[in-house]
Amino acid sequence: MKTREENNQLLLWRSKGAAAEGIPTPDELKKTPGWPSLKRLQEGPVAIIECMEEIPCDPCENACSAGAIKIGSCITNLPVLDEDKCTGCGLCISSCPGLAIFVLSLNYSDESALLLFPFEFLPLPKVGGEVSAIDREGRTVCKGKVVKILNKRKQDYTPVVSISIPKKCALVVRGISVKKNGFSKQNNSPQAENNENKMRVLDHPILGRQGPGKMLNITVDGKKIKAREGEMIIAVLLNAGIRINRFTSKYKEPRGIFCGIGQCTDCIMTVNGIPNVRTCVTTVEGEMVIETQYGRGEWG
Repeated sequence: MKTREENNQLLLWRSKGAAAEGIPTPDELKKTPGWPSLKRLQEGPVAIIECMEEIPCDPCENACSAGAIKIGSCITNLPVLDEDKCTGCGLCISSCPGLAIFVLSLNYSDESALLLFPFEFLPLPKVGGEVSAIDREGRTVCKGKVVKILNKRKQDYTPVVSISIPKKCALVVRGISVKKNGFSKQNNSPQAENNENKMRVLDHPILGRQGPGKMLNITVDGKKIKAREGEMIIAVLLNAGIRINRFTSKYKEPRGIFCGIGQCTDCIMTVNGIPNVRTCVTTVEGEMVIETQYGRGEWG
């Protein structure tokens, strides 16, 4: 029979590494300056900053009133967490455009941990409701209970959801899956077609009003997948479980969607032989041939 201590032993996740599949290993994250010590995690709520990209970004530093997050004079520095100053207030969570900050309390109860994370999807879960807690790959890990939802001006109207989960899953869980009845399974009925259109992005900030295009096939790295004419390429890829769009030239690191409005170059791919196409603002037209881009790409 397992003791309470054995039941609460923290689980870790498996990964081939950030460079190989876009998901960092536990060791990679522990080496970043935003990862708190296990001792601090066990003392109470504390921020976990899973930021590994040296990009020009510093909102988290400005959001922290306790001075627990420092970027420094160079805006591309990784955020450094001063775990002794961190109060676990969670104001930094919604400030991060990369959704890379969480707050974790390992001592929420004898058996449960409390995880706070950003949630930018609809519908929002209901407080007190049971949800499926998922890992960094979107796989269900365990069941969780929604404790609180913050969605006010100080959260910049980016909802921050708090869930209680088994303590042993605290380092593995990084979000929840919320599905309406009938959306989790394929359904070709007219009602399902109408529901699907309701769930699509119809008003895009760059592309404007999107119409219900016809279904067609596009080819992504040699594989045929279903798409709608006029839909953003990145939306089709995400729906198909494709999260990596390119690999960088210097360090061969994976990149995926970041800004979503055509201002950065993280989602560029080679489309119909043309490299450096921003997939977040490029629509599906005909039977496109799309390829993961390596480095700067080459003209076909």
